[in-house]
Amino acid sequence: MPAGVLIRRIGPKDAGALNALAERDNHFDEDPATEPSGALTPDGARDFLADPSVLFWLAEAGGQVVGFLHCYVQRRRSSGPWAELLLMEMGTHADWRRRGIGRAMVAAMEVWMKESAVAEVWVPANTYAVGFYRKCGFVADEGAILVKELH
Repeated sequence: MPAGVLIRRIGPKDAGALNALAERDNHFDEDPATEPSGALTPDGARDFLADPSVLFWLAEAGGQVVGFLHCYVQRRRSSGPWAELLLMEMGTHADWRRRGIGRAMVAAMEVWMKESAVAEVWVPANTYAVGFYRKCGFVADEGAILVKELH
């Protein structure tokens, strides 16, 4: 990872950073020509980050966000581990790719998992990202992730 890059988990006091990212998160996607997702209200951003099921990390360099990773903690209803993670979204700024930032963010997530006794993480990976996740140790599971959008 490049010198000067810091990875940190953010919380409610970082709502401004979350909203600043949302205004330009298209630069972290495969196709930066897409529209950015857009910011939440300040209260909405604080509430999102205050949710105990939300985990959000930023990679920063020189005061700028160069990567992010967003997970949800999912409690289990059966015996065994108390929870698992769903890795919802992750991105590295186009100008900062292939420098180890993505792997470092996954490593930060794994540290949290070990400290929190969470043994499993799932990722519904876009096709272009599957190779990255495999290099990070993810493997294909049986079954498929299906999506249904209500209109």
